[in-house]
Amino acid sequence: MRTQAMKFQKQIIAFSCALALVGCAIQPPAETAAAIDREQLQVDPEVNYFVAVTELLSQRIVQPGGEALLQIQYAVKARSNGDLAWKVTWFDPNGIVVKGVGESYRKASLLTGQTRYFTATAPHTRVTDYQLHLREPQQ
Repeated sequence: MRTQAMKFQKQIIAFSCALALVGCAIQPPAETAAAIDREQLQVDPEVNYFVAVTELLSQRIVQPGGEALLQIQYAVKARSNGDLAWKVTWFDPNGIVVKGVGESYRKASLLTGQTRYFTATAPHTRVTDYQLHLREPQQ
C-alpha cells in the first residue's frame, strides 16, 4: 500500500510540474520597450506669443552605407520681431537620450511676417524619436 501511495505522490508532483511548465510557456512575451508618449514640440509661453510653428516634418535620410538618419524640418512664422532659441533632443527606441555634438540652443532672429525654415539631423542611426524645444535666448 505504501508503494502505491508513493507512486501516486510522484505522479501528482510530476503532473504539477508539467502544469507549471505549460503555464509559463503560454504567458505572452513581455514587451522589451514600452511606447513613450511625449510631445514632439515644446514651445515656451514667452515665445508662443510672437512665433507660430507652421510646419513640423520628419523623414529618414539614407546614408551611403545604407543606414538612415532621422531628419526634422520645421518652419516658424513671426508675428512680431523677436529672437528665438531652439534645440532638438534625440531619443532611441527605449526613450533614452542620444547625445550629439552641439546640443546647446541655437539662436535665430525673426522679423514680423517672416517665415524661417530650420533643419536638424539626428546624430546616430539608432535615433527613432525627437523633441523640438523653442524658447527665448538666455542672456
